[in-house]
Amino acid sequence: MIIDMHIHTMISSTCSLIDPEECIRRAMDKGLDAICVTEHDTLEGGRVMKEIARQFDFLVLGGMEVMSREGHLLVYGYHIDIKGVPPAGEVIKRVSDAGGIVIPAHPWRQPFGWYSGAIDRPLEETEFARIFQVIEMYNGLSSAEENAMGKAFCAATGIHGIGGSDAHRIGDVGAVVTEFADDIEDESQLVEALKSGRYAPHIIKPLEERW
Repeated sequence: MIIDMHIHTMISSTCSLIDPEECIRRAMDKGLDAICVTEHDTLEGGRVMKEIARQFDFLVLGGMEVMSREGHLLVYGYHIDIKGVPPAGEVIKRVSDAGGIVIPAHPWRQPFGWYSGAIDRPLEETEFARIFQVIEMYNGLSSAEENAMGKAFCAATGIHGIGGSDAHRIGDVGAVVTEFADDIEDESQLVEALKSGRYAPHIIKPLEERW
């Protein structure tokens, strides 16, 4: 299954210009099997998009992008909005205890990456390397250099990596995806697949070719 793991829509992300129906049509045109709607700090977008997607017989999975004190975190398999700017450790515990998974979004992007640029040492020299089992290796709005750093980090540590477009414009949907070896029908199966490591991220169209 080919899934864009990181999409924002105008339902709940004020920074996005993506219309929900247009997003689904675009995903289908690009040959995607599903999309994950990851609005900022809320699951509302995913809930609304699921209802809209029924008429298209297309799979929408819900998640969210949480702003923690240490950086942005993609959350999958958790069913309560996470507001405020909590410590990353608190988010990880809450989500893990509920059977979900937390994945750091665009960790090398500054600002908004891990520690939001507040440290001047490599992530390999922080606790980052031991607290996450999966990271967002490729992000559609990150630079080629930042995505290369994600690839190198995963290769060096053995940590698994996903890819997502981080789309805020319709033309970005499907630009970066994750190809899963197993079928996925809901969020619980998505979490199991993410924990299995049976997937690979792909950059379909680099940022430099879209802007």
